[in-house]
This record gives sequence, C-alpha cells and structure tokens, in this order.
Amino acid sequence: MPSTHTLQLVFFGCPPCTEQQAIDTAEQLGNPSRIFLAARDEHSNVAQKWMRDPSGLNIQGRLSIDLVEPPAPQLMDALHQQTGCAVYLSRVYSPIPTSLDVGQRCDGTLQWCGFQKLEDLSTERFLDLWLREHTAIAIACQRTDSYAQHEILWHRGPVLDGIAEETFPIEAAQSEAIFFNAEDNPDLVRQHAAALVTSSKAFINFNTMCVAHLTERRLR
Repeated sequence: MPSTHTLQLVFFGCPPCTEQQAIDTAEQLGNPSRIFLAARDEHSNVAQKWMRDPSGLNIQGRLSIDLVEPPAPQLMDALHQQTGCAVYLSRVYSPIPTSLDVGQRCDGTLQWCGFQKLEDLSTERFLDLWLREHTAIAIACQRTDSYAQHEILWHRGPVLDGIAEETFPIEAAQSEAIFFNAEDNPDLVRQHAAALVTSSKAFINFNTMCVAHLTERRLR
C-alpha cells in the first residue's frame, strides 16, 4: 500500500540548495512530515560506475518532502518557477523504509533512478509489473538498506513515470558482488544481475533511465 505523498525537487544540471534553503522551501508546503536532501559529492562519486544518463539530465541532487496531503498544483507550479528545479509529485510505496534519523547522513549512497515506462504498457500493467512482480526480485538480487518506489502523479520538467530510490552500503560502490547481494559467488552475481535486467526491461524504457548516486541527509 502507498505510504505517503512525496514532492521531489530535482536539480538537473545545477547545484542543489543548502540545507536551510531546503527547509525554507519545504515549509512553504505547510507542515511536512519528513525532509531529505541528497547531493552528488565526493562521497557518492565513489559509486560512479553505477551511474547512467542517456538523456543528459545531469542530476546533481534532489530535495524530497514527505506530505500527508498533496499540494495544490498552483503551489507546485510556484515552487518550480521559484527554484528552477524539476518538480515531481508522487505516491510512494516503501517495501524497505529508510531508517535515517533526523540529522543523520546515510553512510552509503542513495541510488536515484528516474525512468519512463514502455509506451505499449497501460498504467495499470506498468504498476503491476513494477510494484508487485519486480519488487521481490529487486530486494533479493541487491544489497539494499532501503527501497522506495515513486509513482509520478504530476510533474514539471523532464517526463518520468517512476522514480526508484535505494540506499546501498558504501562497500557496494565498487563491488559488484556486494551490490548484487552475492558475495563470494561469481555465478550468483551474474544470475542476480541478469534477473534484474530482465525484470526491469519488462516495464522500463532503458533509453530514458537516469541513474545517479547521491549522499543523503535527513533534515526533519
């Protein structure tokens, strides 16, 4: 079941805001339940081997704001114009919730993956493949500490149908065995990688899939 609505401000091609700017922006939405700021930096760049950007989006960070109720479109439009960021409102499913406390930085990296669905899929079939069939495969085949799936409901900026966010231990940044949850087993690494690709290609247009690793801190 969906856990919340989230508004993401994504910094494509420009530096992310400061922590105080993030809080000030989030508070324009009333009383957000949680605020997270993630940025590409030296810490996250150790995972550069996992990044891909076929559309040249050049993501530098994102501000994620958890809300009880979705904001009015006029307010989201105003934030888009005010910040110049891409804005995405999503319904969020969290099979593995984050455990970050307020003020805590993730020791590993946050993998942000934005994508469009295959054109011939209905929205219902897309969500069924992603949120049901793919979820168990992703959890089994990767060493994820948290996992959230964002179904995009409204946007301003590059078109995305979904955003997947997963946190990985820092050891996974350069180790395929750890990343694919198959230490000391080269055959299992290949099996897990193949299973993930096969499952993902059933609903994702890979020509649109942007993957970046960021360093995340919970601000509230």
